[in-house]
Amino acid sequence: MTEVLVTSVLEEALKQFSEKIARKLTEGKRLTDTEIIVLLLDQMNKRMEIMNESLNKRIDDLRDSFSERIAETNKRIDELRDSLSEKIAETNKRIDEIRDSLNERIVETNRRVDELRDSLNERMNEINSSLSEKIAETNRRIDELREDVRALQGEISSIKSDIINLMKEKILK
Repeated sequence: MTEVLVTSVLEEALKQFSEKIARKLTEGKRLTDTEIIVLLLDQMNKRMEIMNESLNKRIDDLRDSFSERIAETNKRIDELRDSLSEKIAETNKRIDEIRDSLNERIVETNRRVDELRDSLNERMNEINSSLSEKIAETNRRIDELREDVRALQGEISSIKSDIINLMKEKILK
């Protein structure tokens, strides 16, 4: 703050002194070396002000230009982000659709597997029941045959005894 105040006071003093020197020149009086140096300093100060204004304008123009470019870049980034978000949403939707489709197919396949398993279990039970009946029938027939074989053995044994007895009788006669 004090630098600004000192600078403005010095500028004002230089301006007033320069005006005094300019009046002296208009009156045709001769200038001292110090007065010439003050005039040169005043000219340099004016040129520096002009240059400072020019630089400030360039800086402002550059800032505005950069602000516009940054705004455009931010806009492009926002557009890209929005586009990418849309594509991600579409991809997620497709993934969800594929997942749902696959889940439906898995459920259908599981249903068919369950039906096939039930059908096979039913068929195996039928075969098992049929085999059990056939085995029971075969066992019953074996038992009957065993009884018939025993009866035949008894008959054969009786016939054998009768033949032996008849032969004994014939031999003894």
